[in-house]
Amino acid sequence: MATIESTAISRPRPPDLIPGYSLEKLVGKGGMGEVYKGIQLSLGRTVAVKLLAPELAHDKSFVTRFEKEAAALATLSHPHIVSIVDKGKHKDTYYLVMEFVDGASLREMMRGPLLDTTSALKIGMDICRAIEYAHGRGVIHRDLKPENILFDEQAGGIPKVSDFGLAAFSQTDQAPSKFNVTETHVSMGTLSYMAPEQRVDAKSADHRADIYSLGVILYELAVGEVPVGNYDPPSHKKNGVDKRLDGIVARCLKPDPADRYQSVSELILDMEPLVPVSFSQRPRKLSPVERAKLAVDRAVRRVMRIAAIALVAAAALVLGAAALRSGTERSAQVSNAEALTADLSSKGAVTTPGRIAEEKDLRTVTVGDGPDSITWVVAGRAISSEGRGIKFTPPGTKSSVGRASLDSEVDGVQLDLSAEASTQVATGGVMGLVKRVVLGAQSEPRSAVALYGSPGRYVALVVSGAGEPVALEIALGDQKHFTTLGPPSPKDGTAHLELSIDRKGELLAFATLGRDKRAVGQPVSLGPGWKKLFGKAPAPSLTCIEGGCEFRKISYEILREPTAPPSPPLASVDPPKPPEVKPASGTTKPPLTPPKKTNPKPPPPKKGGGKKSH
Repeated sequence: MATIESTAISRPRPPDLIPGYSLEKLVGKGGMGEVYKGIQLSLGRTVAVKLLAPELAHDKSFVTRFEKEAAALATLSHPHIVSIVDKGKHKDTYYLVMEFVDGASLREMMRGPLLDTTSALKIGMDICRAIEYAHGRGVIHRDLKPENILFDEQAGGIPKVSDFGLAAFSQTDQAPSKFNVTETHVSMGTLSYMAPEQRVDAKSADHRADIYSLGVILYELAVGEVPVGNYDPPSHKKNGVDKRLDGIVARCLKPDPADRYQSVSELILDMEPLVPVSFSQRPRKLSPVERAKLAVDRAVRRVMRIAAIALVAAAALVLGAAALRSGTERSAQVSNAEALTADLSSKGAVTTPGRIAEEKDLRTVTVGDGPDSITWVVAGRAISSEGRGIKFTPPGTKSSVGRASLDSEVDGVQLDLSAEASTQVATGGVMGLVKRVVLGAQSEPRSAVALYGSPGRYVALVVSGAGEPVALEIALGDQKHFTTLGPPSPKDGTAHLELSIDRKGELLAFATLGRDKRAVGQPVSLGPGWKKLFGKAPAPSLTCIEGGCEFRKISYEILREPTAPPSPPLASVDPPKPPEVKPASGTTKPPLTPPKKTNPKPPPPKKGGGKKSH
């Protein structure tokens, strides 16, 4: 329901219109009716009374929809959902009685100063938990928007979802036929918050339409505006927004429902690391048995901690001596940009088996089984040939980054580079654990397929082994230097990465996660002269950062500019003879030779009028 402004005009309602309730004042109105603040006379408590508009009371579809809202609320009992008190009909007036929420709506709150990131995410999480509960009870809201989120000030300002007037039932046992009033190819809801499929046909929209609406609300909570068209990620619009929210929102707003979160529970699982833990209740007193169990647990943890410290200390002595001898020390973690631009020590050239195919203007290189030798220029960490791919050695104290570049520069107008990357934390057993404790934690292992040009100029597609979003890193001078985040990396750190640039200079990046191939960001136009942006001709490369990386199904295609066939030599051809013209009867044949040129000046007369004597 929309909040009533001071200038709103409404029909007066008698306070005793509904038996057992006294209506005090109008607090909201919408397309289906009005909401009044009232008193439930039997208990003397404040309630909200929603009345169906009189002109709609004779329309069966609106009456059914009004009753459907009551049925939906009757199945729900959650601290973040407005609860129902009563419903009924008196004469020609249909009414619905709900708990009265005394605070403002989320829309009114958004009209003020922008919420801090922590508060915004906390509100978003509460709304998600309410919808997760509703979906679990078979209720789809279908009209989630800030106007339908109210804050209960008496309960500490917690948000509550209201207005289930467009709700649908997702389970057949909770969806009696009298509530199926949505017609095919009819859109219902509010356009800015509606999923694409809901705009076309509300009847076919399922619970994933609510997930799309949640994505719009999360974006608006974070940056203060709704996402439109090719929107910027939240972290790019507002400083301090966790970049992990970019991937969460992007997945919620996928046009195809199959590409979104398939349940609100999945969405909540990704949001939980971003939302600080808070408690709304005081801790209760523990029983004697619980206190004894807690004391035992603490003692066990203390013993285990002492043993772990002793083990780490013993191993640290060994590693400390080795570190002193090498005189080197590795950093705890490097960013994508630092790793991709690192000046690495050369390891020389390494060959792996593969196949090189030349077909007209197309050159294809695949790594794996084949009669050809593929040459790699290796720097930083070493590589080894593993089956049909390559594997980087574990990170050492000298370098946590490894790079292997094909000994082949891009000499064409169109390319495609792809590989399946598997990325994990390089544990290395007990010694690896001690390394991470003593010399620096390896918090985020990453793998990348990349195109390297002059120093500092590159394009790289990076997948994380710690669940961070897939990232497209572009550094091609001041005008093209940015990062685009895609969907969260899979938990097992395995993804098929693909970079392609066509002859028009359009850069595309894709990550296949499981069975789903997803674009990472929007196409980037580099222009027909895209190779000049790299400085020197770029080289296809694989990069391993921090963890253990293995690349398989490595493929590289380059399309060269087609060469025009040589023109055939000109043959010596005699000029054609003019066609013979037969004279008409009784005439002579005219000559075919062109007439002689006449000298306009007569020749000078000869002296003496005769021959010259000798």
